[in-house]
This record gives sequence, C-alpha cells and structure tokens, in this order.
Amino acid sequence: MYTIFNLPEEVIAVIFAYVSRSPKSFRENLRTLLEKEEILAQPGNQLLLSDTARRFHERWVVGYGHSSVAEHAVAHVGIEKISRLASAELELANRFNSFTEYSQRYQRPQRGDFYIPVELERHPQLRDAYIRFQHEAYDAYETLLAHLIPYLRNKFPRRENETEKAYDTRIEKLAFEDARYVLTLATLTNLGMTGNGRALRDTLVVLLASPYPECVRLAKEMEEEISKVIPTLLRHVEASRHLQQCFRQFHQDAAPDAGREASCGQPPAEADSACEPNARPPRIQMADYETVLNQLCAGWLFSYRHLDYEESQQLAKQMSVTQKEEMLRTALVTLGPYDNPHPVFDQVRLKLFLTVSEANWHQLLRHNRRTAFIFQPPSPHGGITVPPHIQEAGLTTVLLQVTEKAARLYRQIAAYAPTAAPYCVTNAHRRQIVADLSLWELYHLINLRTSQEAQWDIRGTFEHIHRQLAQTHPVIAEFAKRRP
Repeated sequence: MYTIFNLPEEVIAVIFAYVSRSPKSFRENLRTLLEKEEILAQPGNQLLLSDTARRFHERWVVGYGHSSVAEHAVAHVGIEKISRLASAELELANRFNSFTEYSQRYQRPQRGDFYIPVELERHPQLRDAYIRFQHEAYDAYETLLAHLIPYLRNKFPRRENETEKAYDTRIEKLAFEDARYVLTLATLTNLGMTGNGRALRDTLVVLLASPYPECVRLAKEMEEEISKVIPTLLRHVEASRHLQQCFRQFHQDAAPDAGREASCGQPPAEADSACEPNARPPRIQMADYETVLNQLCAGWLFSYRHLDYEESQQLAKQMSVTQKEEMLRTALVTLGPYDNPHPVFDQVRLKLFLTVSEANWHQLLRHNRRTAFIFQPPSPHGGITVPPHIQEAGLTTVLLQVTEKAARLYRQIAAYAPTAAPYCVTNAHRRQIVADLSLWELYHLINLRTSQEAQWDIRGTFEHIHRQLAQTHPVIAEFAKRRP
C-alpha cells in the first residue's frame, strides 16, 4: 500500500483507470506511461497527459461511461465575492462537495460588499432603491453592533484569567452573531470548495439551470477554472433541461405570490413582527418506537449472525420492548462524543419539517453530510427570528425596520424582476424546509448542533427535535447527545 502524490489530478485518474484493464501495479502503470512518453514533463516540473493518454482516457473513461473514474480527480476551488444566496445554491447543488465558508459569526462584513442583480439594470429606479436598502441594512448592522457590545459586556463579565484581548474577541463574536440577522442574502461571501470530477460536473449542470443569472455566471467561471485541472474529465457540462422545465412549469411568479398572506394570517408587510411568536416548531416524521426498535435490532442480528434478514426481523419482533431497549443500550453505551453510530442507523429513514431563519439554514447547509433537502425559495412570507440578545437589549425595532423595508422592496422588485427580489431577504427571515435523512444523520446533527459550541439558533432547533425524539423514542434519544 502506498499513497500517490505530486501528480496532476488527471494523471492519477488515468493510472487508476488502468487498474480495471491491466494486472500491473500502480507504480508499473505510471512507469509505463512515463516510458511511452504518455506523461509529458512541462516547465516547472508540471506533468501533463500526452495525446495518447488522453485518447485512452476518453475511450475508457468518457466514451465507455466509466464516470466513477472521474471521482479520482479532485479540484480545489477558491470562490470569492459571491452572494450568500449564490453560496447556498452552490452548496445545495451536490452533496459530495466539501465547503468552508466565510463566517459572519467571526468576521465583520465590509460596507458595500453586496451583489447587485444584473436583472435590475433594466429598472434603474428599482436598482437605486435596492442599493439604498442594502446600505440601510448595513447602517442597522452597525447600530446593532454599537449597542450590543456594551450590553453584552455588562451581561457577560470577564472570566477569571481571561485576557482583555480574549474577552474582546468573545464579546465581539456574540455581537457579530446577532447583528448579522439584519444583513441580506446579497451580502458577499468567500468559500473554499473541494470536489471530485464527477461531483463537480453534476454541480455545474445544476447551477447552469438555475433561474438566478448570478449562479449561471458562477457555473461558467467555475467550469473555466476547473477545466485547467481536469479538462478531460469535465464533460457533458450543460444546463439540465429537466430542471429548467420544472422551474418553468411549477414556479409561481413572485409578483402574485407576494400578495398572499403569510403563515400567521398577516399581510406580508406586517408578518415580520407578528409571526415571530407563532413560528411553526420543528417536527419529526418517523416510524413508531417499536417499529424503529425492530429495524435496529433486526439489523444488528443480521449483521452479526448467520441469519436471513427475514429471520432477523422475526426474532426482533418476538423480543419484548424491554429486551429490544436493552439490546440498544448495550450497543450504544460505548458510543463516544465523536463517534458515529453503527451503519444499521442508516436503515431508519425519517423527515424533519423545519421553519428556520436564513442564518440557521445556512449553518445547516455547511455541515450537511447525508441529508436531502427540498425547500422553499427565500422570501419575507415566513416571518422572522429575532435574536434573544437583540430583544433583551431593546433593539428589536432596529431589526423590524429593516425586515419590513425588505418585505416592501421584495414585493416591488418581484413585480418586474422576480429573480432579483430574494436578494432583499435578510438573515432573520424564515423559510420552510423538508429534510429527508437517516437516523445516522440525525444522531450526527443532534450531537453536533446541541453542543455548547453550536450557535444559539440552530442549537434551539435541534434541542427541540431532541425533546420530541425523547418523548416518542426515549432510548434512541438517550444516546444522541454526547458532546458537552
């Protein structure tokens, strides 16, 4: 066994492709490529595939549909100055990419760092109103910071042995965390992305079909950059006609949609403040307790005994609930704070119905591992989340003034440029989401998102989910939270 490094991504993919056609070792295949001059040295010790190697690659990898080989070629992409709206679309485009994004919890965005939709070029008055609003939102952000920092200093005194610098950083982080709820989805962000050739191709296909011009432009720029690293593997990159047709067929124009009432029965302009106390709590849709116990116990019996699955199911059903709970406890008692549960947990499927703020939603996206989402587009119709410290400090009005302006401007822009309107939505605005996931992933999310390090908004969501789970599936919930 040995690692392979210091080779271009497509060279690695070619070497791995040969393994299905050649009995030779990876080293021997690499030596053969070098001897036949199928890998050419370039200035700066860069290695490139020759035309012969490319033809092999295209024949076996591209021509014969062996797209799994594309997973061996990886590209790392630094993406700068895209909107928060576009970053979410990118992160949703494929679950096999990895991301690290600029965090508004730890950094202070700069004034003027917001995206201006190209769709507004044809509507100069709306464009001017949009730009004014983005600056007003940043004014409110600075106002919140200016008042939150002294409030938080008074509420959270300096800890014993805590340096002044560490204390300032801690208080600033808390202030950033709450003040950002007034910023919009137009705010610019940076992120690092790592993906294999197959996942990147699928990502580009989705983004090219996006209704947002910014996302289409992003996809084209990404394709150009990624092609410098894996040119042969990045094939069949074109907008998905299927996704485009779905959007055209089912999308309701934002203009008539903006006139509907928000979920709490108030007109959209008033919904921001009125909906807040009546937000829909998170809800789990999952098989009943004994059915889930049967699935888990049958899975363990099948995995470790020479039984047919039907026999394992029958044995599990014959056990009492107490016996099944004891089997579960015995299996999970050694599960550590950073461990993942047994693969049998992947066999249990469930749904989460969530109404969460954009701030909450973006955090959920960044740590997604195996969850499939369907979601409503960003809008002001779902009400808002008001951070507790903003309420306690008497600053709610500052936030409401911005969210109400956002709702009005959203409706005005939606009548003429529907795809530009969502950029007015703030981090405080909520949207509805349905998550389809396994019990394995739910364990991961509860364990990660209820820890002390988790941000208060998403922590509250998963604390609520954990309480529901404890009421309906008690022993399963018992081992979900393992981190301090």
